[in-house]
Amino acid sequence: MTQSPLRLGNMRWIMKKHKLWLVFLAAAMMLGSLLALVPANPLLAADTSWQASYWNNKTLTGSPVLVRNEAELNNDWGDNAPDAILDKDQFSARWTRSINFPTSSAYRFTATMDDGMRVYVDNVLIIDSWTDSQVHSLAADVYLNAGDHAVKVEYYEAGGKAVAKLSWTPVGGTAPVPIANWKGEYFNNTTLSGTPVLVRDDASINFEWGVGSPAATVVADQFSARWTRNMTFEPGRYRFIAQVDDGVRLWVNNQLIINQWVNGNTTYTVEMDLPSGSIPIQMEYFEAVGGATAKLSWLKLSGSGDWTGQYFNNKTLTGSPVMTRSDSQINFNWGSGSPGTAVPVDNFSVRWNRSLNFAAGRYRFTAISDDGVRMWVNGQLVIDGWSDHQPQSFSGAIDLPNGFASLQVEYYEATGGSQVQVSWTPVPTPTTPTTPTTPTTPTTPTPTSGIGTVISAYLNVRTGPGIEYRIITTLVKNQTVNLTGYRSADANWVQINMPNGTKAWVSGKSYYLQTNVSIANMPVLPGTVPTNPAPSGTGVVTNAYYVNLRIGGGVEYPVITAVPSGTTVTLLGRNGSTTWLKIRLPNGTVGWMNANYITNSASFPSLPVLAS
Repeated sequence: MTQSPLRLGNMRWIMKKHKLWLVFLAAAMMLGSLLALVPANPLLAADTSWQASYWNNKTLTGSPVLVRNEAELNNDWGDNAPDAILDKDQFSARWTRSINFPTSSAYRFTATMDDGMRVYVDNVLIIDSWTDSQVHSLAADVYLNAGDHAVKVEYYEAGGKAVAKLSWTPVGGTAPVPIANWKGEYFNNTTLSGTPVLVRDDASINFEWGVGSPAATVVADQFSARWTRNMTFEPGRYRFIAQVDDGVRLWVNNQLIINQWVNGNTTYTVEMDLPSGSIPIQMEYFEAVGGATAKLSWLKLSGSGDWTGQYFNNKTLTGSPVMTRSDSQINFNWGSGSPGTAVPVDNFSVRWNRSLNFAAGRYRFTAISDDGVRMWVNGQLVIDGWSDHQPQSFSGAIDLPNGFASLQVEYYEATGGSQVQVSWTPVPTPTTPTTPTTPTTPTTPTPTSGIGTVISAYLNVRTGPGIEYRIITTLVKNQTVNLTGYRSADANWVQINMPNGTKAWVSGKSYYLQTNVSIANMPVLPGTVPTNPAPSGTGVVTNAYYVNLRIGGGVEYPVITAVPSGTTVTLLGRNGSTTWLKIRLPNGTVGWMNANYITNSASFPSLPVLAS
């Protein structure tokens, strides 16, 4: 059968197209064979092992001497080292790894160590035991969404046995409630014990539940709650107000300022100075029976806070100031420099003002200056050194009532060096206020500078050598400070240099601060000689069957003994806020007791302020 030219052409086109398809198919099969030789995810294998780095020191500093991959973190080296290249008693290590957690859950991480170990998950420190120790284990629960998470472990060995292990296991639970305001934790008991039955984000602590309850899962009576958050404050003095029915405890900047864990419908008010920045706040509350109220508020007091400094481009404090700023303290030694770029190095003046809360008593104010200085307290001139002079010391005393006093300091610089420091201290016996004293040239002892390292969890930095002075900021464990080389006369306080060049004070007690020089051998800074007033009367223990006597003024101090109600005690002193009293029992035991449990409160403000 003869094919038409058109049909033959169509067949040739179909055969040609078919051959092209076959060639394409063959090429695709060859390429697929080549791709099969390439791993699907070449980085996946790295997640199955730890990246381990080792140092021949305890501080993970410098370049590691050994880097390797390790399948697991489950090490018990005994008296040996991980490798011959390492010192068996003085080494540190860091392990990092990306780990896939298959399900969303709370995971319990358990670290076993000898000596120190830190564990981070997604760059958040969850276990911190960076100290010499025997072998022990610590655990922390962290909620993780399913997927990959970064885990980092740091470790050091100080001597003896060496152990470093980490494991984890899911323990269930739901995702934590996102908290934008107050984290409110509610418990169906009055002791905040066990697991909270409700955790939620509370916009404010402003609750009037009456005879009801905070939520359906919380009982109407016999419940407790804890609220925590960080708030940003400007520097200054604040009044905190807690209105509750029934008990309340309030911590501000890690200080317990209200401790009224008792039944009753009461409003409590406390004033305190705060530095600028983020301040932690924690309020605890319990409801017994009947009405339930929990409210917290605060306000900044007018005229409080740091010194307001006005700086002038002349020696007469005239015209408009060229610079106005907040100064945490008047403790400056500018030398041949100036306070700021807008102020000349010579022929300038400054006026500082502030309001400060004082307990009733007599106070001695001291100023060291080069050149002129004068000071008013409640409108009374107590220091007058308004003349050109080399560094000189001036002082004056005044009796102050309980409450706020207005302070004003004026200073001018002529030529040469410029410095001004102002401080004050209570004196034992109130007398008639004196007129400004004749200026005298202070002695200048030779300082013994050095370095201090904080070894307690927290350490307050104050404007002067005593707990009656305002807190500027708070240091944390392992933070270092530069010592000026001076101490207080009782050797309990040591002066430090702040990063901004000003000077401040911290406790020099060995359980707070470790120094590379002896504090006892440092010279005493003029003007810091303590006073030792005689005891001021007696009081009677009341308001409880037994009240704890502690070694310091606060619930964080260990208990010495429990004192029965009705015991007559001798009053020796108080803390700066008169919330704790130093007392002596009839058997001679001395310690600190909460002032709410001692009668004769009218005499408390006249007690000397003592360090715990």
